[in-house]
Amino acid sequence: MILKKVIILLLVPFATEVFISCCDCNEPQLFKYTNQSFDVKHLDNQGQSPVIPSNGTALKEAYGLRMTLTCETTVFKQAPVSFFINRSYAFSCGCDPEIQYLAKDSVIAIHIITLDDFDNQHLAGSDISEYFKLHSQHTFISIAEYLQKIATIFYYDNPKTIILDALLMQPPLQSGNYRFKIKMTLSDGRSFTAEPSTIELI
Repeated sequence: MILKKVIILLLVPFATEVFISCCDCNEPQLFKYTNQSFDVKHLDNQGQSPVIPSNGTALKEAYGLRMTLTCETTVFKQAPVSFFINRSYAFSCGCDPEIQYLAKDSVIAIHIITLDDFDNQHLAGSDISEYFKLHSQHTFISIAEYLQKIATIFYYDNPKTIILDALLMQPPLQSGNYRFKIKMTLSDGRSFTAEPSTIELI
């Protein structure tokens, strides 16, 4: 009986070492990225996927805006180390991605303003953001819902751009030329404004 206990005590460190080696993850390298510039293009969504129209026209029932944020990596930040247990020796063998890019600033507001009379309720200068929804991973969410999400975390690849496709859910009653101004506000107080060229909605 005593011999069995001694054997068990001798095997415990070995078993622990085997478990730890299974979960021997490297601490992730954390980088920060910042949103540097902003651009907006028209979208034609009548096909399988949205495309940028080349002739300055789009179906009003299939119109959208592609908002592109250009990103830049800023600083490296070492992952915090726990004094009690190393993340590498967690009780799950799933390792975190070794390279992560975290947002230094995030989008807190998006306003889409019509520069022409859009309908009877939205004359020139009105905010029509509620008429658009963002298309993401085969689903549609409102701009308000998007703003409640945490900023995007990128793994491994240095983020270059963030693309947001806003599709018009409620088209104007009348066909014609329309102009829009898009304003995006960031959490650090900066704001971007873009005015794409005039689009003819048919």
